[in-house]
This record gives sequence, C-alpha cells and structure tokens, in this order.
Amino acid sequence: MKGIVITSHGPMAQGILDSSKLFFGDQPQMKACCLSAEDNPDDFVDVLKNAIAEVDTGEGVYVFCDILFGSPCNCLARIVGTDLDDDKVQVITGVNLPMILQILAVREGGDTTPEEMINSGKDGIADLKATLKANM
Repeated sequence: MKGIVITSHGPMAQGILDSSKLFFGDQPQMKACCLSAEDNPDDFVDVLKNAIAEVDTGEGVYVFCDILFGSPCNCLARIVGTDLDDDKVQVITGVNLPMILQILAVREGGDTTPEEMINSGKDGIADLKATLKANM
C-alpha cells in the first residue's frame, strides 16, 4: 500500500488528515506536515524527507500539498527534483478532502492514478445552488 503525506502552509494538512478519519478511521502510513511561519524551509525539507521515509513500505508515496510552487511544494521539488524519472514519490498539488477520500477509498484494494485523484478534487468543487437547480 502506498504511503500518504499531506503538507500545507499552516494546519490545513492536519485538518484534512483529521477529517479523513471521520470517513476511514485511523489509517496506517499516513502523515501530515504543516509548515508554520517560524519554520526554516531547509529544515522543512528534512521534515518532509523523514515523513516520506516513515510512510513508505516500498510501494511508494503520494504527497499532497496545498499550493503549486508554495513553500511546501518548493521543498518537495528539492526532494523529487533530483530524479524526475523516479515514480517512487508522486506529488500532487491543490489538495482537498475529496482528493484524499478518493485515495483512501482505493488504496487498500488497488491503486488510482494521479489524474483520477486530481479529477476527484476538481469534482468536489461545485456551486451548490446551481447543482440543486440542475437536479430539480
């Protein structure tokens, strides 16, 4: 089973992890890494490396981060940018709860593609009134 790391500016990653427990309970091989204003990005690279190593049992790791080219993403680029052909660590940006629920729903019985997770995240974004009107 692939490991999962969620990272963000501030406590959002921990919030997504906590919310996912309401649907799937405590999950193995899953961590949140939250970058605070006081954190040094060089030190945060080590935090991310350690989290990735901790959740990886040999099948690889999905790392989800909040903003493309934000500080957590840039720290990840320093890790995965050394070997862009290595598929062991897959980084997906724009994390949201539907995206995490998608991977948790399938990861024990198989796998999903980055595209499927991204689409789950996109599909979770909607205008409620417009959706209700369309379905009436």
